[in-house]
Amino acid sequence: MQLRPYQLQAVEWIIDHPRTNLFIPMGGGKTLSVLTALDLLTMTEDPFPVLVVAPLRVANSTWPDEVKKWAHLRHLTVSVVAGDRRERVAAIKGPQADIYCTNYDNLIWLFEGAETRPAFRTIVADEVTKLKGFRVRQGSKRARALAKNAFKSSRFIGLTGTPASNGLEDLWGITWFLDKGERLGKSLDRKSVV
Repeated sequence: MQLRPYQLQAVEWIIDHPRTNLFIPMGGGKTLSVLTALDLLTMTEDPFPVLVVAPLRVANSTWPDEVKKWAHLRHLTVSVVAGDRRERVAAIKGPQADIYCTNYDNLIWLFEGAETRPAFRTIVADEVTKLKGFRVRQGSKRARALAKNAFKSSRFIGLTGTPASNGLEDLWGITWFLDKGERLGKSLDRKSVV
């Protein structure tokens, strides 16, 4: 395994910061950096099971493929929680996996409708900008479903290459998942955003 210098920095950052966002351009090796950091963390803590929330194609193939691709990660097991209800239930109730990958559309079902689910120690939000619409009292239902459970996990890692494509206000929602509003204020209004 030969990680690029900035990937090594990302790995160290993830290890040292339990709740973080990584803003690395597309194709920059975010997935490999996260998986390597999680694997290294097993020397000092148990970050598994991990919930990876991503766009459907990325959840179905990118994360499982990266685990298979790299020799140092092949011991990790991945369960893709997608498809119809029967397939999702089978993925959750099947043999315990290290990593559970699902898409954003399944968040409400996973946290409010699934009969059982693992107690995720780490949540990875791939394309965390899907959560930019989160607001404490309103906003997207998917983001609210994740927000109710995000702080039950000891680690949260948000990934994107375009953190503020529509302006700096995009950062409020995705940063809330790190600190519940400590950095940018408890709500998105003129008084709390600097």
